[in-house]
Amino acid sequence: MLVELATGNKAENVRPKQASGQAAGAKAAGELPRSPLSRGGRTLMVLGLPGTAERHTARVSELLESWAHEGRHWVGDPRAWRIVALSISSPHLSLLAAQQSQWALWIDDDLEAFRRGYRMLKQISEQGGPRRLIAVHPPGVGRQGLLSNLQYVAEAYFDIELLVLAR
Repeated sequence: MLVELATGNKAENVRPKQASGQAAGAKAAGELPRSPLSRGGRTLMVLGLPGTAERHTARVSELLESWAHEGRHWVGDPRAWRIVALSISSPHLSLLAAQQSQWALWIDDDLEAFRRGYRMLKQISEQGGPRRLIAVHPPGVGRQGLLSNLQYVAEAYFDIELLVLAR
């Protein structure tokens, strides 16, 4: 149901049911096997991705894998995370913010990234979105500049805590 709310009841909703039911069937379909949620998997709601398809959420999965390899123990098994992309304009944002505890904001590394990040933070605040998010971004984006500026803006202007883990 969570994925149906996030994706607007598209055909992509079939994937999470397969992933939690039969990992072998998912592997045959070309998807990465994921640990069932009943075995301690976690859901990460991600705002700001360009779409909700698997190729978009895979970018977040890659970052979780990178963090796990760096020794960030809180990540645990990166394959156990269920990544759910949600449009920033979703009418269900405030409802999901009240129900889900782990949120992230995708921040790209292009020249318009700050402007997009600012707009997304403003929309999150105006629409009753989550008050605490982790910054997820392409590998190699450092804390200096973009991420620290967005972290400051989130707190100072929108009372949102944006956790930045980049070095």
